[in-house]
Amino acid sequence: MTNTNPAVGWFMLSEADRNAANRYLSKLASDGTRDELGFAPIHFAFADRFFPGTSVQHAQLRYVFFVAWAYQELLASAAGGVFSREGLIEIERRYSMRLMNTVSELQNSGISGWIKYQAGERPVVRASTIYWTALRSWRMVSPVVGITGVPTEAQLQSIWPRLLTRDDGDGGKVRTATLFEDLPAPPFGWVNKAGKLDFALRSSEADYIRRKWRAAGEGGTQPLLSRLTEAGVTAASLWSADVRSVATPEERRDLLLAERAGSVACIARAAYAALVEARRNQDCDTDDRTHAEALPPLRLEHRDAVLALDVGELRSATRIDSELADFIEAVIDWVRADKPLEAIMRKLETRERDLKGGRAYLLNHKRRADWRKGVATPLDYRWPVVRNMIECVRSVG
Repeated sequence: MTNTNPAVGWFMLSEADRNAANRYLSKLASDGTRDELGFAPIHFAFADRFFPGTSVQHAQLRYVFFVAWAYQELLASAAGGVFSREGLIEIERRYSMRLMNTVSELQNSGISGWIKYQAGERPVVRASTIYWTALRSWRMVSPVVGITGVPTEAQLQSIWPRLLTRDDGDGGKVRTATLFEDLPAPPFGWVNKAGKLDFALRSSEADYIRRKWRAAGEGGTQPLLSRLTEAGVTAASLWSADVRSVATPEERRDLLLAERAGSVACIARAAYAALVEARRNQDCDTDDRTHAEALPPLRLEHRDAVLALDVGELRSATRIDSELADFIEAVIDWVRADKPLEAIMRKLETRERDLKGGRAYLLNHKRRADWRKGVATPLDYRWPVVRNMIECVRSVG
């Protein structure tokens, strides 16, 4: 039987909401640091290779189940019609309020959108959007008819009417597509509006995550994420001997490249921050020295790693563009020559201007007035988030 309902719906957001969503989503795959100098492609390449499906915004691993259970609930009640965005929003609001009523402190609780919910408003970016990458990359979402590969959230919503079919040769029996194969059952009382709901993984959920991680690598291979979990490695540093001992020879090579590239990013960001700080001091007649004082020891700490980086090898491993590669070469030359900050100033200005245009802090004194930034650190490739995920899975007896 042919369904004539439209398969695609359009949802309008205000310009403010769209801008907020863009700002928020721009951080989902970054290292959590404003990326004025454009190092994100390096971060993405290595982080996605080592830890597929992860994001710096993945504060609580059990959210992948909340999102899956929400879609299962919606499918059971609303299959065959146009996707109900309002229905999904209500389910997310319901379980979010239950989480908020369970925790003792909302700040740093990992509850997505709690500030908006507390104010009686809707989050601009929903939890399902934040965590859908994990559901896809870990192959929690099953392939569906009409979509090549595992669907994105937008693709799934667009073909929603086709998830319910009627068999002409079986007495008109209605069949609903299976979105999540072998997914652990939701907790008792999942559809209730009140009651305790927490982030602690249950044994069946932890086992499920382990199984999914084993095949989450490229071509269904076991990624470093899975092997670190099986070995129980949660070292403070991604560059530790414990991590390297679990890695394959190819991964050890990539880890070394990633470490050296992370040091280049640290030095470049430290120099950039010192320049912005100096110009902000001129703008505001202040004498902040945080970044100026941090730069010399950072240059000393990371000098050897920076000078050891093979940019050609990095390009081959990450497919970064020539502009970023040239900028990295300039930073390496500056470190090698041990020149003063002013010697790299023009390169930093040009790089930020090319990426940010009129919004560049080095060129826009109005934006500098509100500029605040912590001392530069190397790229971490989501390791702090991944460590927490591994500990979360390993903590289940």
